Amino acid sequence: MRIISKSNLCTNRPYINLKKLSIKSSLRVGEITEAGFKSTYIINQHTQSLSTNENYILQFSKGIQKITLDTELLHELLLVEVNYSSKSSNKSAKFKVYLVLDNIKYSLPFSSFQDIYDNCMDILARELDGKEELTYIKESFNNLENDEISVDIELNLERLQEFKNKVNYKRNIYYFVINNIASSTSKYDINTNPKEILISDTLKVLRYNPSTRLYIILEPIDETTKIKLNESDIICNLGEIDFPTVSICTGYGLGKLLDVKNNVIPNTNTLSLFANILDLGLEVLKK
Repeated sequence: MRIISKSNLCTNRPYINLKKLSIKSSLRVGEITEAGFKSTYIINQHTQSLSTNENYILQFSKGIQKITLDTELLHELLLVEVNYSSKSSNKSAKFKVYLVLDNIKYSLPFSSFQDIYDNCMDILARELDGKEELTYIKESFNNLENDEISVDIELNLERLQEFKNKVNYKRNIYYFVINNIASSTSKYDINTNPKEILISDTLKVLRYNPSTRLYIILEPIDETTKIKLNESDIICNLGEIDFPTVSICTGYGLGKLLDVKNNVIPNTNTLSLFANILDLGLEVLKK
């Protein structure tokens, strides 16, 4: 098994989905019921085996058997989540692999990590040999599909224009309010984590003022001075052909809010942001 680390997590793909975990984690133990089967398995990349630890505490929560542990014990380990549902005639199954680094849970898409999925299935098959749950795990694994999303740029541009048309916004980007930007950000480029950035005619940095709850465009001191980025700063790159890319600065890297080329478009929480960005006075949408 190749070892996945932060340095190669985004190799050959632009973004990764992540979730910050709490200090303690609770993972569901395998349980077969009339509704199906659910379980989470901890796999050690280095030993290529199921991970057990005397610090894991077994408990029952609302009738569900779980193990509870300090999240730091999951560092560099893989989590395999299996969810098999037989509630209806249309059975559904999910086999998903995650990597935990420094209390952050990174999703590993099948399209870029098929070898890791294969390795995890081999480990589970070896270590759970003879157990009834293995049947559900294998069926969930065989249900895997390539999650590569084909991008239709023209369609994305149409959707972006629809968003813009729906919003009633003030025509002044220097004064507007954005709520819950961080919570709406789910795609991160962890290989792009700049500390400073050079503002130009086509690259704008917008900064949030907590006291006024407003964003303003930062002005450069001179043409060669870089701006030190703060978390929650919004970077709008208008240098892309016909449309912008928009990111938010986070502690994990740049969180993509808008990138038409890679199927990241506004959601309902960020409409006013894009309405104002598109009102910068620069033509960023195809006519």
